Amino acid sequence: MDIFHKMALTLALSLFCILSHAQRAAVQINMLDIVNLGTLNAQASFGLSRHWTATLQGRYNNWDYGSAEGGNPFQNRTRALALGARYWTWNTFSGWWLGTQARFEEYNRGGMFGKNETEEGNAVGAGLSAGFSYMLSKHWNLDFGVGGWWGVTDYRTFACPRCGRVLREGRKQFISPSADCQVSVAFVF
Repeated sequence: MDIFHKMALTLALSLFCILSHAQRAAVQINMLDIVNLGTLNAQASFGLSRHWTATLQGRYNNWDYGSAEGGNPFQNRTRALALGARYWTWNTFSGWWLGTQARFEEYNRGGMFGKNETEEGNAVGAGLSAGFSYMLSKHWNLDFGVGGWWGVTDYRTFACPRCGRVLREGRKQFISPSADCQVSVAFVF
């Protein structure tokens, strides 16, 4: 079993524990991820108390764009899982929130912005975020958020998106915007 599947199993077991104590729940889709080359995503949140929720988030993108014959191919492939918590200043699923999360991501991105280089790797880290959830109705919210994460990645950089020539490889630290940079539509149960 590879690390991605072990992480998914751990998150599923955590989700089961959280669900057994949940008071309310919400599912949401981040529209900014969909604009990001069609990245599929979903987040489930579970109320733990009046001010705290636990979150489970997943992202998936496995698409290439362009072709070798018609121009430079590019991609922003990702498989990511995150488990976190949010503190709500008023009540869960309404108003301002502060969040933190642990994240694992497999990625392969490159060929964008006129660069031929492609980087692939596995990243693990932690993030912080903040945002506001605007209640549209009893069951619908519009969430806005910003966030970043810091972590470590084991990576390889290739000369182009479709060739196998390795330019560099190793381990490095990074700071990056996270999936909590969002404009999301949420359904609250």
